[in-house]
Amino acid sequence: MDIWLFLLVLAAIIIGWLLGRWQPFKKKLSQQQPDQFSERYARGLNYLLADDSDNAIKIFTDLIEVNRDTIEIHIALGNLFRSKGEVDRAIKVHQNLLARPNLTRKQRHMAIAELASDYLKAGLLDRAEKLYREMIELGADANHAWHRLLDLYITEKSWGEAVDCAHELYSRGEPEAAVTYSQCLCEIANEAIHSGNNRLARKSLDRALEVDPGCVRAALLLIQLHMNSDNHSAAKKIFLRLVRESPDYMGLYIEPARSIYLNREARVYQDFLQNQYRQHPSTRLAVALLEHYARNDEIEKARQFLSDILHKSPSFEAFEFALRFLKSNPDQLSETWETLSTFLKSVQDKKIEYVCSRCGYESHAIQWLCPSCRNWASMKPVRL
Repeated sequence: MDIWLFLLVLAAIIIGWLLGRWQPFKKKLSQQQPDQFSERYARGLNYLLADDSDNAIKIFTDLIEVNRDTIEIHIALGNLFRSKGEVDRAIKVHQNLLARPNLTRKQRHMAIAELASDYLKAGLLDRAEKLYREMIELGADANHAWHRLLDLYITEKSWGEAVDCAHELYSRGEPEAAVTYSQCLCEIANEAIHSGNNRLARKSLDRALEVDPGCVRAALLLIQLHMNSDNHSAAKKIFLRLVRESPDYMGLYIEPARSIYLNREARVYQDFLQNQYRQHPSTRLAVALLEHYARNDEIEKARQFLSDILHKSPSFEAFEFALRFLKSNPDQLSETWETLSTFLKSVQDKKIEYVCSRCGYESHAIQWLCPSCRNWASMKPVRL
């Protein structure tokens, strides 16, 4: 049974209990044909049992008078409308509740929260934002409001506001707020680097690493920032710490390693690739090492290593390199090989390389914010 249908059944039971027990209803029934109420209630249950939820909801909505004792039931009915995708009807129910002057403080807070959820689902983000801000001012489940605001700003890519929300949750000691806070700071830094605002980028990244010392993304961006400023020693220091403390992301360290070592310490770059491949063998490291051999005209070494790779751990990337590598010898290749190379490359672009450790979402590229469960830094490399 769907959750909204279960809630509707529960609401129907509560309605029946109200009709039989509560004095306001008994008084009304004594004045206004109790059989009529019982008949309408029974008809609503019949609609419910016949899976005709639209008519059932209509009857139960009409049956219950809006007063202080039935607010929670109307809120539940509004939530049912929203869960069915009938957001306009949910908005009307919750707006009608807020217009009532006799609500308790708790009931008004509940209605505001549900109306904000209605607006959020309807895509009326500005209205939702206003209500969540109102909840915070009223002290009505402020943590929930801050979380919803944070998610709203992340959706809008309003990173300044997102940082403010994440900082507030971090200050409140919310679980996992440190990861979210540092990732939002990384978004600020990334935009600052592209716009040339190195001062803002550095400030944001320093704060991100202060909040979450294990933030791989912040360290990689800081390396990029130092390399852009020709501060190779600082970049190398951060890089070595990354390699030592977070080896799982080794595939992401190849480009920084090339930038740090290749033009100054080519041999060190080769040693780095060889050592890391021995400790953490992966397709990316293997191909990077093959490319390095080829660029430095170490043809025999490349041939031998390629043969080992194709024999022990064949992969699309290794086959694609083999086709390009052997292309220099026309006698060994034909047009068929060229077509195969293109095919293998297209398959490679779709290959799953990262999986979310929280929800299992799969991607061929690193995504710091999982599009599925919306957890930060939950994407982990697939062991190849």
